[in-house]
This record gives sequence, C-alpha cells and structure tokens, in this order.
Amino acid sequence: MTRIFFSAGESSGDIHGANLIRALQDVEPDLASEGLGGQRMACAGMAVRHDLASKGLMGFTEVVKSFPMIRRVFRATVAHLARTRPDCLVVIDYPGFNIRLAQAARALGIPVVYYISPQVWAWRKERIYTIASIVQKILVILPFEEDLYKELDVDCTYVGHPLLDHIASMPPSERYTKGLVIGLFPGSREQEVRRLTAPMIEVASGIRKAYAEARFVAPCVNEKHAVQIRNLAGRFPLETAVGSTYDLLFGARFCLVASGTATLEAALFGVPMVILYRISALSHWIAKRIVHVDHIGLVNILAGRRIVPEFVQNDVRAENILPATLSLVDDTPARAKMIADLAAVREGLGGPGASARAANEILAVVARRSHG
Repeated sequence: MTRIFFSAGESSGDIHGANLIRALQDVEPDLASEGLGGQRMACAGMAVRHDLASKGLMGFTEVVKSFPMIRRVFRATVAHLARTRPDCLVVIDYPGFNIRLAQAARALGIPVVYYISPQVWAWRKERIYTIASIVQKILVILPFEEDLYKELDVDCTYVGHPLLDHIASMPPSERYTKGLVIGLFPGSREQEVRRLTAPMIEVASGIRKAYAEARFVAPCVNEKHAVQIRNLAGRFPLETAVGSTYDLLFGARFCLVASGTATLEAALFGVPMVILYRISALSHWIAKRIVHVDHIGLVNILAGRRIVPEFVQNDVRAENILPATLSLVDDTPARAKMIADLAAVREGLGGPGASARAANEILAVVARRSHG
C-alpha cells in the first residue's frame, strides 16, 4: 500500500489536490492518503487532519494575525510525519507553510514532491535555492517555470495546468446562458470579500443603469460565503450561487474578478473581465518592496502583456472601473480583441492531463525510494 501525505493551504490547492488524489487512485487503487487540505480533498478520499484550505489567508498582516494557529498545525503535522513516516510528502503551492514542512520532512528522510511551484519568478526569488535543496521532484504548471529549475539541476517536470482538467470534468450548463448575465467574483477569502464587494456592487449598479435587464450573480464556495456577500450587497439584486462557478462562467457575458485563480478560470472560458486587487495598506506597502512583476493578474503574466485591465488598491473605485467595464460588455472592438487574447492564453497552456501526469511522476518518486 502506498501512503502519501498531502499539504494544501487554500481553496485552489484543495481543488487541484482533489484531482491529483483521484488521478493517483486511478493508477494505485489502494492509495492511503491523509493530510492538510479541505472538503474537496476529503471527498476525493483523503483523511483530513486539519482543514487548512478553508482558512486561506491573504496579505502579510493577515498571516501574522493567524500565526499561532498556523504554528500549532505545523508542529502537530511534523510530529505526525515523524511517527508515521509516509512514502512521500506532496506539498501543493502555499509556500510560507509548505517550504518549512518540506524541510522538516526532508530531515526525517521522507521524499518530497512539490506540486505547483511557488511564484519564485514574482517575489522572494531566493526561495528557489531552498526548494532545490529539499525536493526530490518539482512539478510545475506554467510553461516558463521548468527552465528556472532546470538551470539549478533540479528534477523538474512541466505537467500542464490542472485547471484544464478541472474544467474538462465539468459538464456544460445552460443555467446562465439566457439573457445578460454579469459575474461578480469578490474572492473566496473573508478579507477579500470585505474589501471588494462594495466597489463591485457600485460598478454593477452602473451596469444596471445601462442595461436594466442585466442579471448579477456571485458564485460562492459555501453558504457562509454566500451570506457574507449578500449582507455586503445590501438591497442590490445580487444572486448568490453555491458551487456554481463554472456554470456561471459558461454563460456569463462579463465578470468583475478579484485577482487570483478566478482570473485564469474566466480566461479559460473566454469571458471578458476586469481584475480588482485590494489588500491592507501595510500589506501593500510591503508587497511593493518585495514583489517584482509587471502585472497582478495571472492571465496578464501568461500573456506577457496587459490584455485585461487591472485596478489595484486606491484605483479600485467605480468611477475608474465602470468605463472599462461598459466597453467590454458592449459589442466593441475592445471586447473582440480581449476574447481573441484570452483564447491565445488558453492555447498556450495546452490540453488537459496535468493531474494524470503529476500522479505518474509522484508514483515514480515513491517507486525509486522503495527500490533504493
């Protein structure tokens, strides 16, 4: 029996971890999996020791406030690894926690596979040397990341982007294909939702003045998330839909999207959007000094240029966002160009199969250990 411990610390990691576990089970039906994750990984068959994914934290100050909880989980996890000695530790993104966990596992003689590389190309580039020293294998999901690690002689494989697998597993839906549907994606973390829902509602009000028939929908990860968004929306006629992100993207005309995984999801569905990003003032002050990227949105980073408008911090105001929004809701050259640019980004990521390729690479690491 193959025993693998997983560690995922946010919603996207929970999604990709669940698909990875299912892919591993396809090859190794008697897989025993446990670890840190969320409900999706639990549904895939993992024994969840702590639901770290639902507590996804954003910004430096927010992480500091939650440090006592994170430290307790970390210490308990290391002690558990020392007792149980799994065949492999698979860490998924979430670098602040997972790099330290990987170091501890390496010291215990447990092979480490890093799935979904931290964005070392954006900030704290020195982490690439730490990662190189502790992993047996790193599996990257963006085409340009493979060369970064191979320059350091790290065993690295580009497996493709797992979102393509996740999307391919979802049947097309007609739920939001009738009428003018606008999606609001204020994020999955509580602090994101607090900061972005109000300006999104202001922009939505402006859209409604131009298009009285428009329908506004916010997808939510759970009912608690939905209640928070509805309360912040007040009397505005905003619908919330739990677990219906892809149903919405399949039919949406346009989306207002918090920077994060949802920007790439919208891009893969070819939905025109604008990107909003707002964190605490202190977190932003720190980020400006250590993050070195030209764009906030992953879709723009992959494109290598700004194909989607970005509104950051103090620019997150309805008077700034609404003109760009209306130009993309209308049938304009700007809308047609964005749709073509989004299609090019999707084509550059290749096709589905990332989860299966990652599963085979992980099992190869386990096999090398058992034969070594």
